[in-house]
Amino acid sequence: MHGEIRLRYLYEAARLGTMRAASDELNVATSSISRQIAALEKELGMRLIEGGRRKIKLTEAGNAAFAYYREMQAHEEVFLSRVAELRSIRSGTINLAVGEAFINDSFSEVLQDFMRRFPGLTVRVKMSGSNDAVALVREDEAHFGLIFDVPKDPKVRARLTLSQPLKAIVHPKHDLASRKSVKLADLKEYSIGLPEDSFRIRQIVREAEHAEGIFLEPGLIANSMMLLKDFAKCGRGLTFLPEFLAQPQLSEGKLVAIPIENPVMNSTRISLITRTGRQVPNGVYRLMLRIEAHLKSLIAPTSR
Repeated sequence: MHGEIRLRYLYEAARLGTMRAASDELNVATSSISRQIAALEKELGMRLIEGGRRKIKLTEAGNAAFAYYREMQAHEEVFLSRVAELRSIRSGTINLAVGEAFINDSFSEVLQDFMRRFPGLTVRVKMSGSNDAVALVREDEAHFGLIFDVPKDPKVRARLTLSQPLKAIVHPKHDLASRKSVKLADLKEYSIGLPEDSFRIRQIVREAEHAEGIFLEPGLIANSMMLLKDFAKCGRGLTFLPEFLAQPQLSEGKLVAIPIENPVMNSTRISLITRTGRQVPNGVYRLMLRIEAHLKSLIAPTSR
């Protein structure tokens, strides 16, 4: 403790130019400052201040002590700021608007790890279509959202946008599994599973159909992405998904993803969105960073 006080006295005297100025700044007697600096010099066995000068000039050792104290103060400032930040995120609620397609085991692991680290925070996840998620974020009912789109609302901005084309997802023994790519017209003769009209993926498929002037007749329509994935995994037919949503099954060889030769299907983006201008609490910001890192670990970014 004495060492830190002595360093501070040396630092202030050198910074202000004289011991008298340091005395006024610290509200300590000039003689006390002089004694403490002398004691520090004795402790170190080196002169810290050059003699015979009216204005303080540090020796090389004095400059080293000055820089050390300044660095020590900078580290203390970072430490105290970190403690204050952690104190500020001990409690509260984080509201997310997330499409069902984003909710899988790896996403759940990110949330669970975050909640283990910050047990005082409550994370509330609302499954929402892209349009609903944008509305929830715009009205501050959700701190941020994950959508299959780039937001077109001027009050909502994308913090992160990643390219993720829709691909034909099939069983490894499906007739198309060995193809390097397919056209939409190639799929008309196969059983197809599609989400309901309210899902952005279904809307993208409709846009792709319209662009080519064809219509795909679904054999299964479901409001569950899990059911559509199982539809393909069991070999009953194919579905359309961005590759990262089927990554575990693709890695295990239980599913195959086939690129589709269609510009609409290949222009799909996913975005993490917030309300334009909104300042979010520290806890929300930390969770956003974790989810962004998770998504980027799965997908190559196109823009941010």
